[in-house]
Amino acid sequence: MNWARAFFGIVIVSVGAVLLIGNLDMVDAGEIFRQWWPVVILVGGILALAANPRHWLVPVILILAGGAVLLRTTGVVDTVGVLLPVGLIVIGLLVIFGRLGSKTTTSDSFINSFNLFSGSSLASDSKHFEGGRIGAIFGGAEVDLRHAELAPDAALDVFTAFGGVEISVPRGWRVDIRGFPIFGGYENATGKDGLAPDAPSLRIDATMLFGGLEVKH
Repeated sequence: MNWARAFFGIVIVSVGAVLLIGNLDMVDAGEIFRQWWPVVILVGGILALAANPRHWLVPVILILAGGAVLLRTTGVVDTVGVLLPVGLIVIGLLVIFGRLGSKTTTSDSFINSFNLFSGSSLASDSKHFEGGRIGAIFGGAEVDLRHAELAPDAALDVFTAFGGVEISVPRGWRVDIRGFPIFGGYENATGKDGLAPDAPSLRIDATMLFGGLEVKH
């Protein structure tokens, strides 16, 4: 499952469900949104941390910020009592760890990356790369496969919403993009001319909602 696609879909379904039962006068939709909107940030941070444990800093910041704001909007604690300490923790993490965008190299045959209000840079040198899932919502992801070798039927599942994904592949690979753009688009700059019939083939299944995908050498 592509966590970015699932997360975005669940958010849309949840908003629609709350609006529906609100219009039926079963609940106060405005009050629910006012109190519980930080859950979106909190859950997004948890999913991003689960998908990108090596890029943990931004997900942890989202979890802390979402949790702090949720405590405030639900009336559990006051604003200053929570947001100030959380702000100090976030600043401390940024000071300690500095750069947020360092590249991670893996030899795993399968990659997984979910970016919410953040970015990641991932490289694979796997000799049997099978594919993976890449998602970016209000964020971005860079995937470098130039030192990888493809397994048969390798495929990437890409989802972008108000974000972008950039994938670099070696020369000689055939890249087939099956795209579903919604006010978005993709660019395949690799070309297919001159490729051998048995050239390594990577399939990319992409959904782009106000987002973009670029594949290049």
